[in-house]
Amino acid sequence: MSTVWYAVLGLLFMAYFALGGLDQGVALLLPRHRGDAAKRAALNAVGPRFLGNEVWIVGAVGVLVAAFPRLEGELFGAAYPVVVAVVLGLIALNAGVQLRGRTARPGGFDALITAGAAALAVGWGLLLGVVLHGVPMTADGHVHGFAPLSSPAVWLTALVNVVLVVANGAAYLAWRGDPANRRVLDVAAPAGAGLVVLSAVVWSWQEPPGVRNPLLAAALAAVTAGALLAARYLTGGRAVTATLVACALPVITVALARYPGVLASTMDPGATVTVDSAAAGGDTLRLLAIGAAPLLPVLAAVQIACWWLFGRRESRPTPLYW
Repeated sequence: MSTVWYAVLGLLFMAYFALGGLDQGVALLLPRHRGDAAKRAALNAVGPRFLGNEVWIVGAVGVLVAAFPRLEGELFGAAYPVVVAVVLGLIALNAGVQLRGRTARPGGFDALITAGAAALAVGWGLLLGVVLHGVPMTADGHVHGFAPLSSPAVWLTALVNVVLVVANGAAYLAWRGDPANRRVLDVAAPAGAGLVVLSAVVWSWQEPPGVRNPLLAAALAAVTAGALLAARYLTGGRAVTATLVACALPVITVALARYPGVLASTMDPGATVTVDSAAAGGDTLRLLAIGAAPLLPVLAAVQIACWWLFGRRESRPTPLYW
C-alpha cells in the first residue's frame, strides 16, 4: 500500500511541476511584454486554467502530509528556508494574478507575480536537488541542521527547473497566439537540454549517497533533454506537450534514482528513509484509499475538461479573467 501511495504522490507532483510550471513560466515571461494590454493578454492566456493548474500542489502536499508524515517532517525541516520561500512564492503568485486587475496601476502586482514565480521555480528546483543530494540525518532518524544549500549541484538543479518552466511558458504563449514567444522557446529549449545533460554529469561525478538506480536516472535525464530538443522543432500544442513532459520528468527521475529509498542521510548511510519507513500506518493508508482516492479521477477529469473547453486561441471576443 505504501508503494501505491508513493506512486500517487509522484504523479501529483509531476502534474504540478508540469501544469504549475506552465503558470510560473508565463509569469516569468511577463516583464518582456510591453504595456498593460500585452501583460493582460499573457495572463488571460492561462486565465481559465490557472487555478486548476495550481490545485495539484494542494493534492500533492495533502498526500505527502497524510501518507508520508516522516518524509514531510524531515525534508521540510532540513530545507525549512526553501519551504518558506516556496510558500511565499505561492501566495505572491496567486494574489498578484488575482488582484492585478483591481488597480489602475498594476506595476506593483506585476513585480509580485514575477517574484512569486521566480521563488517557486527556484524553490522547487532546490527541493529536488536537496532530495537527490541527501540531508544531515543521524542514526536517531532525525535531521540535525539545514540541508546543504551551498552545493553547486543543488543550485544547478534549481537553474534547470527555471529554464524548464520558461520554455514551458514560452511554448504555451506561442500556442495561444503570441508568436513572439516562439523566439524565447527557440533559445530556452536547447539551453535547457544542455543544462539537463550538464546536471546529470555533475550529479554522476558527485555520487550522492543512497542512489540505487543511476542508469535509470540517466536514461530519464536523456528523455528530458530529448523532449526539450523536440520542443525546439515542434509547433503549437505538440511543443507544449513536449515542454510539459520535460517539466514533469525531473520529479520521477529523482524519485526513481533513490527508490526504494526516499531521503538519504549524508551522515549515516543506515539512517536512510525508505518508502515503507516514511509511510503512515496501514490503517491510515487504507482510510486514505477510501476517502481520498476516489477524488483523484474527478480532479483529473475536471482538469481535462477545462483544457478541452478553453482550447481555442484568445481573440477580441474572448472574456478576460484577470
